[in-house]
Amino acid sequence: MPTFSRSYGPVSAAVVNAAEKRLGVRLPADYKRFLRTINGGCPDPQEFVVPNRGPALAAIFYGVRSERTHADLEYEQEQATLWDPLPPGFLAIGHDPGGNTFLLATFAPDAGRVFFWDRNGLWVREDGRNAFPVADTFTAFMESLHESPQDAEPGAAPDTAI
Repeated sequence: MPTFSRSYGPVSAAVVNAAEKRLGVRLPADYKRFLRTINGGCPDPQEFVVPNRGPALAAIFYGVRSERTHADLEYEQEQATLWDPLPPGFLAIGHDPGGNTFLLATFAPDAGRVFFWDRNGLWVREDGRNAFPVADTFTAFMESLHESPQDAEPGAAPDTAI
């Protein structure tokens, strides 16, 4: 599990439940736990793999904040839908260094799954879509974050478990 810098600090279940209600979604239990205990921030390590595409980086995960500004979950959801409306039931929960968005599905059949939305269109699937499933749960996505091979200590053997 990664550690987080620039976290917004733990919040109560009541604060998370109120944000959930304002967003009009039902958040998965593991994501609610993340908001209550860590509440966003910059992960370390930050690399993950987009299946059939390659490595990518997670820059920041949004948190529940009292002010509507950068990295606030509700603010970022509004911003994510300004230019490219999200399908119903998808919540913007973070982004990579290039501004590509992490989406959390909140409606069946994908409820709980995490997607990488390549807003820049560099990676496009065969069906023309540019959203890629990266984990079946938020916890699985957090557990998939790993050190980039170039960040490994000099002389260390590369991690081949990926």
